Amino acid sequence: MSTESVRLRRADPASSLSSPAQLLRRAWGRSGQGSCEASRLVDELLHTEADEGFDFGAAALVPEEALAIAVLSARNTVAAADTAFAQAFPDPGAIPDLRRLAERARRTGSALGLLEAADGAPLTAWMGRGPGAARWVSSDTARAALARPGAVVALVFAPSRSGELAGRASAAFGLTPIEARLAEAFLFAPTLEIAAAQAGIGHATARDVLARVMAKTGAARSGDVVRALAEVMSAVHEAPPMTPDRLSEALGLTQAEAGVALALAGGATQREAAQALGLQPETVRTYAKSVLAKTGAPRAKDLARLVAEAGALSGLVAVAEPVFTSGDPPASLRLMPRPGGRRLAFLDYGPAAGRPAVVFHGFTAGRSLPPRLAAALQARGLRPIVPQRPGFGLTSPAGGDYLAEAADDLEALVTALGLREVALFARDGGTAAALAFAAAHPGRIWRGVLLNPRSPRGLSPDHRSGPVKRMTRMLLDQPHLISGLGELIRRRTRSDFLEAALHETLGAIPADRGALADRAVRAQLVRDIQAQFAHTSAGYAAEHAVYAQGWRVPQVGAGGPWTLVHTGALGDEPPRDPWLALPGASFHTLDGAGVLAQFTHPDQLGALIAGEPYLAPAI
Repeated sequence: MSTESVRLRRADPASSLSSPAQLLRRAWGRSGQGSCEASRLVDELLHTEADEGFDFGAAALVPEEALAIAVLSARNTVAAADTAFAQAFPDPGAIPDLRRLAERARRTGSALGLLEAADGAPLTAWMGRGPGAARWVSSDTARAALARPGAVVALVFAPSRSGELAGRASAAFGLTPIEARLAEAFLFAPTLEIAAAQAGIGHATARDVLARVMAKTGAARSGDVVRALAEVMSAVHEAPPMTPDRLSEALGLTQAEAGVALALAGGATQREAAQALGLQPETVRTYAKSVLAKTGAPRAKDLARLVAEAGALSGLVAVAEPVFTSGDPPASLRLMPRPGGRRLAFLDYGPAAGRPAVVFHGFTAGRSLPPRLAAALQARGLRPIVPQRPGFGLTSPAGGDYLAEAADDLEALVTALGLREVALFARDGGTAAALAFAAAHPGRIWRGVLLNPRSPRGLSPDHRSGPVKRMTRMLLDQPHLISGLGELIRRRTRSDFLEAALHETLGAIPADRGALADRAVRAQLVRDIQAQFAHTSAGYAAEHAVYAQGWRVPQVGAGGPWTLVHTGALGDEPPRDPWLALPGASFHTLDGAGVLAQFTHPDQLGALIAGEPYLAPAI
């Protein structure tokens, strides 16, 4: 492994909110001279984004259980509504805040605020009209109602009120049943004693249980537990950082009150908030009382829940396409706190008794396993586990050296699950992180499989043509474009755009073209890409930078054996020299497979990962 630290300069907040086209233009303007081919590719990308008002087509994955939706007439009567909205607001016309929010939406196009439900709970809500509102309704009745003059869509976002979503959040943090009962009761209970009674446990026991919950969620204070659960339940899309201006609008606060509210919602005590804001403690105390009175939040921990939901909703309504999801995920989503306030996410397919096989995702997809591949691994006694590397999906970006933190994350995961050693399967861009872990912890690996591994720069054969090859070459030659391109991809994750991009990049490969003809395969790939880029493109940028900055195969002193697999449809076999140092390295070709081998050849991959005799001879 190269000893050079791989670190990307963090973009400033203003830069992160710029148009991706602007980011590319700035980077390209600093690049001096590049290849003609790279220049043409950048010109093509910038041409598609020439209009700074262009809708970049970002999508968001939205759990249906978090939403209540209605269409309100010009008189604020319900023209169409789902069951959740009807239950929360049986007489919407009688709610002054609802009428004010609807009128503001009619004047300005959209409005964000709080509404009081029939049971007295404050809920975050958004109202809008026009195309931005139309994407939230699907029935003919609702669309016809929205077409009438003065009609607006009312979208209420309250994931914390969903017992199913609260249960998923508890499961994601690995809470035991008693821990989950207390944590979910603590979401709304005014005190720990009341939460304990609701959970059916004694107060003394509840203190011990809460301490375990705090450790698993990474909470420094008891109130942070509510914020951690609320953030997971609300994590549907990246929202711009919540500022006093935005919070003031969303919760009906003054600027000063909003600043205090943000500090308290972030876990600060009133004394800490006073120090941070340069205010007297008495002033903060006064603002805090006003904030709680205006929002209807009984305590600071309830305010943390509202701020998390308001921030998520403000980002959610800005996307071009809501992708509704419901039901159980294909595997158990788990979250682990990491040092520095980071978080590691992974999918665990089970069973717990299976021999663990860690499967790395690619640059853009692979967050979840194709059902046939998961079944092929489980049938061989394996337990597939898919970690999300730093800056991908729900895993926080690396704070320092990317490969070092990726390796540390995986070691912490293996240790936390009580695993002694794992099989390791990586493909394409995941190769560098997989081998960083292998070099740092060789005794943890009983077998390694690399599928079409990304070779060190300058050693990859030119077996691909079209956009993929052109893009890869451009990023290697012009690494300063990586961040801008990552943002461009992140903001263009609308389903139809991604489907077209998949056909353009993979359609020339017969095996992949056949896989893409399957609607379920396309849907999984699209959903994976949307989830991988929902929060940030930092992982995409950092991982491409690893290769652009001269990554080399590290010395792996033990572990293995290692199997390297090349899919035949991609053309010539890559050079073997870089991989010969891997313990027990053997080389194979998977005939008839392309980029999507995990979909088209699951049994063969399952056999290779399990260490079974391969169907075709080694080459």
